[in-house]
Amino acid sequence: MPVSKRLRYEILRRDNHTCRYCGAAAPAVPLRTDHVVPVALGGTDTADNLVTSCEPCNSGKSSSTVGADLVADVAEDALRWAAAMQRAADNLLELEKPKAEYRQAFVDQWNAWSRGEGANRQTFPLPAGWKASLERFRTAGLPSWVWEEIVDTSMGYDSVKAENKFKYCCGIAWKQVHALQAEARSYLEPAAVNITQARDTGDVDTLAVETALLLWGQEWASVLPGPTPEQEAEFRTTAREALASGRTAAELVQAAEQGAWFSTADARQALQHLDDQHAFTRQYVAHSVFKHAWYFSHGEAPPIEVLDTLWANCTQLYEAGAHPVLVVLAAAAAGLSDTTDLYVGLSTEQREVTGSHPRLLYAEEAWAHTWKKTSPDFAWPTAEDRTALRAQLERFPRARRLQHP
Repeated sequence: MPVSKRLRYEILRRDNHTCRYCGAAAPAVPLRTDHVVPVALGGTDTADNLVTSCEPCNSGKSSSTVGADLVADVAEDALRWAAAMQRAADNLLELEKPKAEYRQAFVDQWNAWSRGEGANRQTFPLPAGWKASLERFRTAGLPSWVWEEIVDTSMGYDSVKAENKFKYCCGIAWKQVHALQAEARSYLEPAAVNITQARDTGDVDTLAVETALLLWGQEWASVLPGPTPEQEAEFRTTAREALASGRTAAELVQAAEQGAWFSTADARQALQHLDDQHAFTRQYVAHSVFKHAWYFSHGEAPPIEVLDTLWANCTQLYEAGAHPVLVVLAAAAAGLSDTTDLYVGLSTEQREVTGSHPRLLYAEEAWAHTWKKTSPDFAWPTAEDRTALRAQLERFPRARRLQHP
């Protein structure tokens, strides 16, 4: 039999993609799998008789035999490789055991019920995807022993059709999961007591920390086991450190859920995730709206340098405290008007942040739209054309006054 592609791949990987005869390695030379003892002389297609060989060495060997040292070396490598593969397979099996045991506990109970009489007696059908459903319940923390009662309850209702039995079981199971989550949340009641005490004493920092802890713990318990007392203590400590470093109570409370989603008990990391989310959201929305408006007006996407300039202007406004919605609206108007200047809908103070002069820009916008309508190729004026227009406008005193509404 010819050597299979799978075995050839394993031999190449075992030998680190290096010729065992001369030491040449890929990609400098093409590699083949070669029989240490040629097939013509009785060699087999097993791993202990296969070796990686470069094309020159392979084509020059023909049916000659090689030294016993290389044969022994290859055989030893093959044994080590086989042992390593077996260990990897054993590890994979260990990881699969909990899934298989959980699944078997359900199947045993499911198959304990059947319908029909005599030779026609058969178990109830299971739908496609039932294994994936069970795995979701396992990872949600539903213990395997509850399936006995769940299955018995479902099978006991004759009004539930056979094809709906499993779906009915899943409905009961999710109720059990929610009940377990509710009990887990009850363990967080001490945090609620601390909130009340902090409110009564007027301790603002403690109130913020305990409120954030309660939200973080509830969200954590809905997706993960715990949290443990050690994790709660870490959240409290790092939350106070965050407040001491200048983060606000509102930010800490907003970041609580982020901490649970990213499986961290460090409130400082949760705040960083919150910052990253806000930055991404602002940039994504502003970029997206501007790009769509530009494409609608130009028939093509804006160049990267235009987007970079747009985002620099957006950043200035965000740092000055401008609301994201106002920035997005200004970005949309800019994209439609072939400019990166943000001014539509912004206050005088916000316009001054980016150095824009709205009346001058409105005049330029009207001129640009007229240019486009009258242009033979229906194109916007170039950057050089705009620069020339602005230079002309600067020559007139009235135009200079337009800069200061």
